[in-house]
Amino acid sequence: MHRPIVRAALGLFCILSARPVRAADYPSTVPAFGETAKPVDLSGAVSLQDCVGQALGRNFAVRIQQFSVFEAADAVTVQQAAFEPVLEFNAGRQVTQQATTETVFTVPYTSADTAALTVNDTLVTGGTLTAGYNFYRQDINPSYGSLNPAYASSVSLTVVQPLLHGAGTDYNKAAIERARIGVRLSNLAFKSTVLTMVLGVENTYFNLLYQREQYKVQEEELRQAQQLLDENTIRRQTGVLTDLDVMNAKAGVAAAQNQLILYKQAVQNGEDSLLQLLGDRQFTSAVGPIDFPAVGEPDVSFDRSYKLARDNGPDLAVALATVEQYKLDALKAKRDVLPVLNVNGGVGYSSYASTANESVTGPWNGYNWTAGLMLSVPWGLKANRALYHQALSQVRSQQVAYDQADQNLVVKVRAAVRGVATGVENVRSSAENTRFATKAYELTKAQFDAGLATSYLVLQSQNTLETARVSELQAKVNLLSAIANLRFLEGSSLQLYHISLPE
Repeated sequence: MHRPIVRAALGLFCILSARPVRAADYPSTVPAFGETAKPVDLSGAVSLQDCVGQALGRNFAVRIQQFSVFEAADAVTVQQAAFEPVLEFNAGRQVTQQATTETVFTVPYTSADTAALTVNDTLVTGGTLTAGYNFYRQDINPSYGSLNPAYASSVSLTVVQPLLHGAGTDYNKAAIERARIGVRLSNLAFKSTVLTMVLGVENTYFNLLYQREQYKVQEEELRQAQQLLDENTIRRQTGVLTDLDVMNAKAGVAAAQNQLILYKQAVQNGEDSLLQLLGDRQFTSAVGPIDFPAVGEPDVSFDRSYKLARDNGPDLAVALATVEQYKLDALKAKRDVLPVLNVNGGVGYSSYASTANESVTGPWNGYNWTAGLMLSVPWGLKANRALYHQALSQVRSQQVAYDQADQNLVVKVRAAVRGVATGVENVRSSAENTRFATKAYELTKAQFDAGLATSYLVLQSQNTLETARVSELQAKVNLLSAIANLRFLEGSSLQLYHISLPE
């Protein structure tokens, strides 16, 4: 009688081993945290590459989003755990002593010891599998049977499998697949955060560069204004100029000094903004010299940039992954419309002996088996049908949202490409304007030195030259920002700075 037990054990082993392989952790690689407790050191020459590298490990927004990636990976494990076997063990003892009025030596007394070991497993087909072993010992006093104490053992294997509602591997693995898509969405959100951080560092770096160069221009403006005041003071003493000329020159110096103070404040604010993006919390580091990156005249193409944006940018990928999640929800909702129809079956064997060893080793001369069907039909199935229609609406709505995201991407890329092309033309035009303003100032100053122009005209010419220089600086920064924005949409800034992220 040992063969049925062996067959049952082999059947249990085969069913359990037929379950799909489950990954303990979903692989995900993200940048490690930096030493944020230490202050940022930017005292040396500050390159844009170095700033991006430090911000990648220290920026607070990046670090916060990193935890979402970890949480999404754990969500996959949580869903996979629903198909892990559950081991249960129960043991107990029951003692019964009957009340009696007779004065007999032996009072009716019964004791029963039980132990049960059960393994429950949920299958990816939607079914449940239960395998169990039960041990029983009974001691009766006075003894009424041939065996006292008596020992019994039993093993059983039962299966319940849905055929309609809740059936199918696609239905039961939908939650796992949805969680895996959630990991992908979390990685895309992390990618978007990193791209946004890189763009923020680039723009802050360029703005600080502009503010410092603007400060230098203003220093030159103040130097020229002071030089004009010194010359006018001397010429007034010789009777060539009047007090009005000196007062105009003094007003020019005062205006230049006031503007220089404001530009210095802007430089300090720009340095703090850069340190903030790099995750600095002490703001004690001096920011060293920075230079304009080489730009040239970039060759831009809408078709190339749009393809890169579709392939590398996170926006469309997020919309597409969300569509996949809603499709999984619709699949489950569609299957939930079906009535519940379950098939169940089981088999068990038992033994009865005078010793515990004999009850375990046999003979196993008792057996039982069960088989049946269970049907449950909610009246009308109206609620489940409504839920299915809602799920379909969500799928269709998200598909429209995907088309809208694609349209928005087209508009953004077109504007970004146009911004780069316009920036190139603006740099070229502003440089030409600076050359004209410089020439005009030199001619006006020469006329003033020859007594053919007033100091007021010289001041006006100085202001015009300062405006032209600042406009040229702004045009260069605008071009750099336009290129950075295009790289942001393309997702190519990650390759530029050698940043590798999970997909």
